Amino acid sequence: MNKITKLLLLWVVALMAIPANAQQRRISGTVADDIDVIIGANVVELDKNNRIVSQTVTDMNGNFTMNIKDPNNTLKVSYIGYKNFTQKLGTKNVFKITLQDNTKTMTEVKVTAKQKAPTTGLDIPAREYAGAVAKFNMSDVEGLAFESVDQALQGQIPGLDIVPNSGNLGSGTTMRLRGTSTINGNAQPLIVVNDHIFELPDDAQDVNFETMDNEEQFSTLLNVNPEDIESITVLKDAATAAKWGIRGSNGVIEIKLRRGHRGPTRVAFSYRFNGTWQPDGYEMLNGDGYTMMLKEAYYNPKQIPTSLPELDYNTEMPYIYNHFSHNTDWVNEVTRFGKEHKYYVTLSGGGEKATFRISAGYDKSSGSVIGQSLDRFSTATALDYWVSDRIKFSSNINLTFTTNKKNLKDHDSDGPLYRAYNAMPNMSVWEYDRYGIKTGNYFNMLPLAANYGTSGSSRKENDGTMTSYDLNDMFFNGNPVARAMKSWNKERQYNLTPQFSIEYKLLGTEDDQHRLNYVGDVQLNIYNTSSDEYCPAELKTMDWYWGAENSTNLGSNQRNYVSNSEYKSLEFTTRHDLRYYSGFANKDHSLSGLLRFEMATGSSSKQNTGLWNVPDGITDPTVVALLRAAGASNGEWRSQSYFGQLHYSYKSKYSLDATARIDGSTNFGKGSKYGLFPSIGGRWNISDENWMQWSKKVISMLAFRPTWGITGNTGNKAFMQYNKYASDGYYNGHTVVRPENLSLTQIRWEKTKQWNLGFNLGLFDDIVTAEFEVYDKKTTDLLMDNLRIPSANGFSNLDRVNGGTMRNKGWEMNVSTARIAKVGKFAMKLRANIAQNFNEVEEMDPLILEALNGSETYQPGNLNYNQRVQVGNALGSIYGLRYKGVYRYDYDHNGYTQSSIAAYGYAEHENSGYDAKGNPINPAAAALRRGENATCPIAFDANGNMLTDAKGIPLPMYYCYNESYRYQFQGGDAIYEDVNHDGQIDRYDMVYLGNSNPKCNGGFGIQLYYDRFSLNTGFNFRMGNQIVNTMRMQLESMLNNNNQSYATTWRWRKNGDITEIPRALSRVHGYNSYNSLPSDRYVEDGDYLRLQYVQLSYDFDAKKLKKYGINNLKLFASVNNLWCWTKYTGVDPDVSPQGFAVSKDGGRTPRTKSFTCSINLGF
Repeated sequence: MNKITKLLLLWVVALMAIPANAQQRRISGTVADDIDVIIGANVVELDKNNRIVSQTVTDMNGNFTMNIKDPNNTLKVSYIGYKNFTQKLGTKNVFKITLQDNTKTMTEVKVTAKQKAPTTGLDIPAREYAGAVAKFNMSDVEGLAFESVDQALQGQIPGLDIVPNSGNLGSGTTMRLRGTSTINGNAQPLIVVNDHIFELPDDAQDVNFETMDNEEQFSTLLNVNPEDIESITVLKDAATAAKWGIRGSNGVIEIKLRRGHRGPTRVAFSYRFNGTWQPDGYEMLNGDGYTMMLKEAYYNPKQIPTSLPELDYNTEMPYIYNHFSHNTDWVNEVTRFGKEHKYYVTLSGGGEKATFRISAGYDKSSGSVIGQSLDRFSTATALDYWVSDRIKFSSNINLTFTTNKKNLKDHDSDGPLYRAYNAMPNMSVWEYDRYGIKTGNYFNMLPLAANYGTSGSSRKENDGTMTSYDLNDMFFNGNPVARAMKSWNKERQYNLTPQFSIEYKLLGTEDDQHRLNYVGDVQLNIYNTSSDEYCPAELKTMDWYWGAENSTNLGSNQRNYVSNSEYKSLEFTTRHDLRYYSGFANKDHSLSGLLRFEMATGSSSKQNTGLWNVPDGITDPTVVALLRAAGASNGEWRSQSYFGQLHYSYKSKYSLDATARIDGSTNFGKGSKYGLFPSIGGRWNISDENWMQWSKKVISMLAFRPTWGITGNTGNKAFMQYNKYASDGYYNGHTVVRPENLSLTQIRWEKTKQWNLGFNLGLFDDIVTAEFEVYDKKTTDLLMDNLRIPSANGFSNLDRVNGGTMRNKGWEMNVSTARIAKVGKFAMKLRANIAQNFNEVEEMDPLILEALNGSETYQPGNLNYNQRVQVGNALGSIYGLRYKGVYRYDYDHNGYTQSSIAAYGYAEHENSGYDAKGNPINPAAAALRRGENATCPIAFDANGNMLTDAKGIPLPMYYCYNESYRYQFQGGDAIYEDVNHDGQIDRYDMVYLGNSNPKCNGGFGIQLYYDRFSLNTGFNFRMGNQIVNTMRMQLESMLNNNNQSYATTWRWRKNGDITEIPRALSRVHGYNSYNSLPSDRYVEDGDYLRLQYVQLSYDFDAKKLKKYGINNLKLFASVNNLWCWTKYTGVDPDVSPQGFAVSKDGGRTPRTKSFTCSINLGF
């Protein structure tokens, strides 16, 4: 009986399984045309009422799989530009479908697809969007090697100016979108990844925006693997950036990461090899030329020879001779061929209910400068799960771990290349014994011939066992190779961002219904960074110092120096959206709206420890040693915002957008804590008008898009509305407490009002598209620092005030094509963009200007361009003296004093060898009469007449005559224009020299296709900006013991020399020289045209690869940054201003040249 029961139960289960199995029947197939497979074709199952009951799309290989509900239903396949395919499902399980091109049929078929605007938030059709946005697809640069995605954007987006901070690994870029709108704040565009702000907390960046040199401050994007990125959208105007509130005041860069797609599970692998090398730098003096120049520089001030063993090549001092008798090319010694290996693998796929994508990447790089390496591991997981037709769950988990071994730096410009340019070229890299045999160790300069801070009378003479005290700057510069290889700064970063969201369709599920969707989102941002520094004792042959009594000496002591700094932060963000989409019966009208509430809370901790005189070989900063520095701090922050957006469209012809954002900030006092930032925009698709129907064959899109909006900025200081107190000694046995500041309760937000007029043009069914934008941005209530006030209230200045107005205005144009010029297997695509931005400081309180520009005691100094703001000029304008050449003769050649006449002849004469009486002609006066601006250093008035004293004696030219340090210019000194003709060179002779901001920038590219080959090129350019070449300034100054450029071989040596290079004058012994004052001598045009890359690729035929189990195979080869056409004499013209300072090229590591070989493989 039991057996019969079991059989009956089994039979019942089998019967029940039959219909269940029928309901879950799966079909598959391939969709193609006459040439190749079709990607993204829509495959749907329709019931007898033509309702969609299941659907999917074809994958990268044209394949699809789908569960069907009923074999009596109809299979429909559609794709834009092709005839629809329909067939009854029946019992067939595998379909091979070929779609026919509409152009091959006699009947015209019009296919309409609603492409969505590329930005996040409301799903607005692209043809109804009013804002100024630009989209970039990473597929356009497939196969190229980028350390971070910002490098890929250079020259791609009109109005976005991107300059690499340096050629060091992980250095990041400086970005400006439509100019600079703030002075004391972060001017970088906001980075958004997967609809969430992606940037470090302010206390993690530790940036002073006023004076920063952001060589490596903004490398945040290093935590996003470029291979994970699908597309990038740049939001330019206030109407589009308003939803990000005050964080989007400088524009927004939205990054969309790749996600999974329905279809079979696919595996993809890519490998890139990138070989890098440094471009040619300055030609420097060799060891022999250096010693001649330096001896001359020591001799010229007082005409007294100076003997330094390191320059004398004295074989009787073998230890010095063996190490200072070389011709070392230090720049060549510290550079190398860099190698980058990039591995990347993905796993993706999904069915009807869920899609997934998992990726992992590993980069291993060795820089083109010795001592640098970077390892990065990244992984990203994206999951989408449809619980039902109303509920969707999504998650993103991104993890990046980076180890960046940098060169140890003492200051911002420091590094192996900087030290290599400074190093003595007659010095050896390697150590030799007294017999001239190499020991295998790096050479480090001998102990200094005097203790630090001792006076000249107590300095020890160099007896051959130490370094001459006059070369103390070279002692601290050290051996660049040894320092790069023995010392280091190891930085480790860990970034984890899990994000989860749920979408619930509260009302309606179909496009033709009223829909109300709720989207809830939470994200954690966990960021940890650790930095370890180490400098061994062998790099500094100096005495050991202990105790506070040697605090002055300790400041220069780096014997076995170790340090560690740790930073940890955790930020939690939650966001809640209500999104409404209309489903009016009259389809001419559409309405959508968004309400958003967002709140973020975070905390951080920071600590640092520094030790020196650590035992040899120990790099642990926790051992017992002399404490150099220690500190710890905690931070907390909160923010909340409210955002509303409304969109209306009539027939997709007339559209209107309005937004409002409310942000709160603790940077301001009562009444100013919250700011309201509205925007409004509209779009008119002119080409849809009936009276434009005549142009449909040519003009497929003509649109006008005006927008207006306000954004804000909080600056970089908080809690100024509160009084702060500190202890200040004792009085009558009690601690004295005093206020540290004045309470600033009236500080307001910076506000930027911006209008934008945009135009869209599409020709020949959008084969050619163009966008044109005109904008005006006016920032008022600029947050400025240190306003001087009467000191009667106990304070001499206010920490911050609203006190200025700045404007940016300009235009942008972008043109691109689809594949054109199709001839046989050949086709091509073109793209080009150009933008102009004009910046001007319109208003500024005079007392604020004084605080920015320095007091009346400021005078131009050697090797220094002062930052300066002036009403009517652009932020980043350059000011200095006008350089007129070199005085050919000394003052004694003036021809008017008795001693001059006796020695060199009269000044009055004809242009011949002797005058009528046979007296010798004065050569300086002869040169003056010929109009040569190279005479002796005497003063002239505005009419060119010589200034004289009461006796008719010519007045000599001075530097700062009224100061105690005044200096009389001599023959061979630099000539500066005496603008006010008062006989001296001082601050009143400084004039406007140029602008650090480009007047025009952009890029263009050409893509050529032939069969399965493609050639891709990219160019970018900047025009109209000036650069202060401070590196050339240093390398031609001849003020100290640093090596100099080969140009100094044309320096002035004797009276009558005609040259543009002044004489060598060392100031080591306290002599003053003013041949390197800030002037237009070092201000150069930064115009350039750069060939960013040339890439050749080949895409193998997928049909031929299938028998090997391979779905796709592509090979790439490219050369990058190979040519740059420019008149700039520095190494690389890609230099940008930092803060409100000018663009200075101070010897940073330039961007590298490289070649890349890549392979993409899919299974």
